[in-house]
Amino acid sequence: MVCSYSITALFMVLLLNCNVGNTTDILDIRDEYNTVIKYAAIILFSLALLYNTVSNVLMAILFCCGRNSFYSHSFVLISSQLIICNFLNFIPQVIIVLFEMLKTEIDAYMSTWAHSIFATIDTFSFLATLHFTFFLAVNRLVVLSLPKFSVFFESAKFYFLIACVWLSVLVISLTEFHYCFKTFNVSNLQWSFNCTKTTVKSGAIFLKIRYIWTLALPIAMFSLYIPIFWNMRRKRNSVLDLRRTSGNIAGTKLKSTTNNGKYERSMLIQAAVVCGAMEIEIICFYFLPQFAAKLAGKEAGIPINIFINCYVIFNGAVLPTVNLIFFKRFRNEVKRTIIELSSRINNMK
Repeated sequence: MVCSYSITALFMVLLLNCNVGNTTDILDIRDEYNTVIKYAAIILFSLALLYNTVSNVLMAILFCCGRNSFYSHSFVLISSQLIICNFLNFIPQVIIVLFEMLKTEIDAYMSTWAHSIFATIDTFSFLATLHFTFFLAVNRLVVLSLPKFSVFFESAKFYFLIACVWLSVLVISLTEFHYCFKTFNVSNLQWSFNCTKTTVKSGAIFLKIRYIWTLALPIAMFSLYIPIFWNMRRKRNSVLDLRRTSGNIAGTKLKSTTNNGKYERSMLIQAAVVCGAMEIEIICFYFLPQFAAKLAGKEAGIPINIFINCYVIFNGAVLPTVNLIFFKRFRNEVKRTIIELSSRINNMK
């Protein structure tokens, strides 16, 4: 993932250099003067979508075909919802972003109803990802710090709660559709809201509530990991105290303590990356275009929006990427599952 962001940054430098001589036509990426920028953006979006697809497919294969002994059923089920959200996000990214960029200025605009449907899918997938990421944090808090309540995630109520999350996301998305026009401006690759469908006042109230909610949830997610980390540290210290007082401790117990320390650090890193990535996406969407315009002028608009769209796509691959980087058991399970699937395919030939 670090290499991917490095490639994106390299393209940003190239795009900014290409903009120097064409500031008068920079407002439309489909102009012939901006051909290099256009195809650089298409390549970046395609690579981001490919990486996102491969990483989520690998995680889905692991859940379906692997021996998930180190993952609980509730973790697999919630993570599966996140994978579904990521695949839903591919639809507007491909149909609205990529396809519209490939068209000319004359025939670039699809029908209003089709654009509205795919824009609503984009909102739906984003909100679902946000809510299920929060749900995953709650699950880990209960399982690791409040184990006596973990029976909830093994009951039928757990499935009902998942259905309620999907329903609440649908209601919020339809409410946004009722109050706002969400459009993608192909000329500068920017999503925008116009919440004047009913009244300006009601639209402004809805936008303010949406703004607060989407910023508050990632912060709440990260705060949930603090008691998890604290509980793990407490358990580790109690084992170390037992070692000092008894003077002798079983080797397996000591090994378990060491592994627990590594695991809690991995959990904290995972929390910071997943929740931080979500928070950065929201901050970039709300603030980065305005900040870049004040800092570098309008000519920086398209490169910044290319970066934001790439980041949104990459963000869908954060969960599998974090597991792949920080969890050795996950990497080993992925390798084993791929080898088993390859052998099955070879045997079928």
